[in-house]
Amino acid sequence: MRKVHIRDYVDKVKAMVTEDDIVIGHSMGGLIVQKLAEETGIKGGVAICSAAPKGVKFRGGIVLSSAKYAPKVIMGKPFKEDYKYVRKYMLVGVKEEDARSIYEKLEEESAIVTYELGMNRIEVDEKKVNCPLLFIATRDDKLCAPELVKRIAEKYNAEYQLHDGCHHFFYDNWRDIAEGIHEFITKL
Repeated sequence: MRKVHIRDYVDKVKAMVTEDDIVIGHSMGGLIVQKLAEETGIKGGVAICSAAPKGVKFRGGIVLSSAKYAPKVIMGKPFKEDYKYVRKYMLVGVKEEDARSIYEKLEEESAIVTYELGMNRIEVDEKKVNCPLLFIATRDDKLCAPELVKRIAEKYNAEYQLHDGCHHFFYDNWRDIAEGIHEFITKL
C-alpha cells in the first residue's frame, strides 16, 4: 500500500464532482464530504457516521484501545486491526458468524490516514461551507458515537438524524436511513 493521505482521497473525489452533485460519504468518507463542501461548490452532502474534523474532539475508550497500533502508525506501516478491536468498535450488533465473515474481507489500513483521523488533524473551515449538509449517526456506533456526530453537525448548523444500528452495517434499518437521505435530497 502506498503512502496515502486523506488529502489524496479528497483530491480524487474533488476531480470528479460538479456543482450539481450531492456527495454521500461514510466514516472517513463523511470527512471527505466536509472537505468537498469547504473546497467546492457541490449542491449538498450527506455524512453517515462521519469522522470528525479538527477541533471536534471525540471522547471515550477508542483512543486508548487504539494505542496498541501506535508502533505501526509511527513506522508508517499499513496494518489491519485485530478482530477483537473491530468487533468492539465497528461490528456492534452484528451476529457473530456475520462479523467473522466481514472481518475476513477487511484489508490493511493506511498508517498515515489512521494517524490523520486518530489525531484529529483534518481541518475544515465551516465558514467556507455554503451547501446544505446532513449528518447521520447510529445509536450503537462506538467509533463515531452519536454525540460526536451531533457536535460535527452543530459545527455547520446542519441537519442531524439519529437511527438505530452500528458503525458499519445497517441490516434492519437501512430503509429508514435511505428515506432520511431521500427526504434531505428532495429539499435541495
